[in-house]
Amino acid sequence: MISIKPNIHSVTAFAPATCANVAVGFDILGFAFEEIGDYVKLTRRHDNQIVIKSIKSVNANEKLPFDMGKNTASAVIQKVCQELKLETGFSIEIRKEIPLSSGMGGSAASAVAALVAFNAFIDSALSPYELIRYALWGEQIASGQQHADNIVPCIFGGLTLTHSLNPIAVIQLPIPELYCVLIHPHLYVSTKQARAILNKSILLTDYTKQSANLAAFIVSLYKHDLSLLQKSLTDILIEPQRARFVPGFYDIKAAALAAGALGVSFSGSGPSMFAFAKHKSEAETIMNAMQEQLNKQKVNSDCWISPISRYPAHVKQIH
Repeated sequence: MISIKPNIHSVTAFAPATCANVAVGFDILGFAFEEIGDYVKLTRRHDNQIVIKSIKSVNANEKLPFDMGKNTASAVIQKVCQELKLETGFSIEIRKEIPLSSGMGGSAASAVAALVAFNAFIDSALSPYELIRYALWGEQIASGQQHADNIVPCIFGGLTLTHSLNPIAVIQLPIPELYCVLIHPHLYVSTKQARAILNKSILLTDYTKQSANLAAFIVSLYKHDLSLLQKSLTDILIEPQRARFVPGFYDIKAAALAAGALGVSFSGSGPSMFAFAKHKSEAETIMNAMQEQLNKQKVNSDCWISPISRYPAHVKQIH
């Protein structure tokens, strides 16, 4: 029987931003990003209540829910405590550095950080696969569907392929020695909205092309073949349907490719975009080219440059 360690008062955990889909792997591919993420602090209570004490966001205008059932951090803690029959409570403090509805895995990061903090409290830690199962509950709340392409790289780090959700099966892929540009236009696109516009059926010829691109991308990772990676990073299924969410999307993409990007597409459901570069100096040139196009559209943006992070969500502090 799992119980709470008596000597721990509070735990703070960090969960990285993630880039899902990676152009060719809708709902199955994702990678962790090194430069940005969310923090969740759990403080033990003795009244068996789960309470969100504070939410601090990078954007003061963002309004995140304090309702236990609507915030992914509190919802997953509530669920895990109920299922494990733990008679304890927690105060939750959330520091969100991932912008809301950015396509950078913010809902997953809050849920995962909360679960990683919780895991440090218990005397028999949950496995990564058990953490995924609970975090999926959070994604169900956030987007209306259980998809693990943000959750899995957040929990495992690196570049991951979700092979199955029932049962949960994860493949950790080779990490290419690349730099990633992640750019967040100051636009609002909810995951529910971005999923709702997708066609329910696709042409067989498009499916075949996309399958070939996905297969070639994975082969490129194992062969360390950047030329093949570059040729394969073309999304013909999802990207064309979501391009409308970012003014001048194709001009931004063309500018990034002209500046040396190996591939460019949406990060998750957008509006954020990612681009791969061989070197940091090239990444900086690509970033400037993308921002210049957004400026032409009078859209402000934030951006980061980072290798694909090898580090998963983890505990930062225990008291």
